[in-house]
Amino acid sequence: MSIKNASAFSAAIKHPLAALAFKLGNKAAMHDALILDSAKYLWGNDTDITGWKNALDELKNNDLIAPNENKHQTIVGNNLNTTFGKWIYCCIRVTKPETVIETGVAHGYSSWIILNALKKNNKGVLYSIDLPNHDTNIDYNFKDQPTTGWMVPDVLKDRWKLHLGDAKILLPTLLKEIGELSIFFHDSDHSYEHMKYEFETSHPFLMNGGLLLSDDVHKNSAFAEHVEHNKLKALQFNKGGAAIIRK
Repeated sequence: MSIKNASAFSAAIKHPLAALAFKLGNKAAMHDALILDSAKYLWGNDTDITGWKNALDELKNNDLIAPNENKHQTIVGNNLNTTFGKWIYCCIRVTKPETVIETGVAHGYSSWIILNALKKNNKGVLYSIDLPNHDTNIDYNFKDQPTTGWMVPDVLKDRWKLHLGDAKILLPTLLKEIGELSIFFHDSDHSYEHMKYEFETSHPFLMNGGLLLSDDVHKNSAFAEHVEHNKLKALQFNKGGAAIIRK
């Protein structure tokens, strides 16, 4: 199956007012429109989007537990100023997953987003895998302090299990321990070979209706090939991808 384009450019005709606001620097309306359209695309036009709207309202009202701060650290990663960052939060608030695995942590920006959503749900566990200080972008690496996931405050850590090491070693073992997986989120090594490995390794464990999420799908064809091979319904934001599992 082809991957639906969920970029602001592709939605401009359908949402002209949001597109105008986007062009003038206010991206919020377009982000909302893209997320609601994407929810209807993946789950069907008759899906109830009330939960999605409520989740977006939480973000607008900044109704989240604040991250740790470090004024001396350059912070990079998915954030709540992007469509994909908001999408991750909304997906978890609405689907209320029991088990989430993410690969790639670094500062812990995505982890913080996910854990806030799990906290709101009052259910679910995030299992994170990270191989520290191996990123080609030096802003993701730490020479001394802080350490992996430093942004996540203690109050959110009760639903977080952080594993440090190579995903090729840790991921298969973790998947077997968990058994059934609700959401898999790739955000580690974005080489074709590694993305392909993570998608193929996690897919058999994803439950019916589960989600395969990935950052930086634009960097190579691994996500597109996996979607096509498994005939998944999928969409792509500027660089983030999402596919729903149907068995």
